Amino acid sequence: MKQISNDRVMKNIVLLILPQVQLLDVAGPCDVFTSANIFLADQKPGSGYKVFLVSGIRDKMITSSSGVALSCSHTIYDIDFPVDTLLIAGTSLSVLDEIDPEIYHCLQDNVAGVRRMGSVCIGAFVLAKAGLLNGKQVTTHWKYADTLQNSYPELDVNVNPFFIRDQQLYTSGGVTSGMDLALALLEEDFGKPLAAEVARHLVLHLRRSGVQSQFGNALPDYDIMSSFVKEVRNMLKQNLSKNITIEDMAENMNMSVRNFSRVFLKESGITPGHFLEKMRLDQAKNMLEYTAMSIDTIAEKCGFSSAVSLRRLFIKHISMSPAQYRKAFNGAE
Repeated sequence: MKQISNDRVMKNIVLLILPQVQLLDVAGPCDVFTSANIFLADQKPGSGYKVFLVSGIRDKMITSSSGVALSCSHTIYDIDFPVDTLLIAGTSLSVLDEIDPEIYHCLQDNVAGVRRMGSVCIGAFVLAKAGLLNGKQVTTHWKYADTLQNSYPELDVNVNPFFIRDQQLYTSGGVTSGMDLALALLEEDFGKPLAAEVARHLVLHLRRSGVQSQFGNALPDYDIMSSFVKEVRNMLKQNLSKNITIEDMAENMNMSVRNFSRVFLKESGITPGHFLEKMRLDQAKNMLEYTAMSIDTIAEKCGFSSAVSLRRLFIKHISMSPAQYRKAFNGAE
């Protein structure tokens, strides 16, 4: 890549694409930047963005996760123009294991010549493996935040924001969060009025309220838990409405409290008490979404001492009250 000149009027945006990319990871940011060009043509003629789809493999044709083929103008190995901003679109974790290691060297060699570098969704894993996120606060899709943190402990992973900026590096959450990030980049470049105009044009909020964790489960998928953690989880699920202590959990597993706590932390990555709290939160969210039970009843069935305790946990983890969550995800008033 050639080094970008900071006084360029047209800013070259590269969307780096890998096999099995999700279309919205590409199309969302693309539409934000190209929509901005429509308004800039009248407001600031000659300024705006040139958006390039660039393949992360040797082939310029990339097949998306939905089966739609994308034709790229370049590959990462033959970019012959200056790059202002490079964003890595998301894909599946399995694809990341098949990436040519040379792609990480390309990113490492060119980060200094790019004004901004970032990722959408699982694209953060590519930046992390290239060593570009060390010591940074980052985010990714809520479903894979724990995996990113455990795989790269030198990162500070925050699952809540839709996007995070740490110096010249930007990471965004799951899928549509790429549009939140693109709007923020647009606001940096051309100001809030234009970003707001583009958001209205695309029927988006300039800044979404809430946090990303509202959309996901507090705990990872059951299928990826170890057999030990699954056994504990199944016991807790059957007794969630009761006052469960760590002593109860250890006794059920025929272990001392100290040994149980040590093994559970090693197997799950979190303490037994924190795991139980997250289980109760997930169960409460599920009941708010799919039942008409009162909040007091839900609190009791999930093992909370009162609806006030349930509310405190919701505010702590997802910045919403149970009533606000129900309205957002159930439609009930």
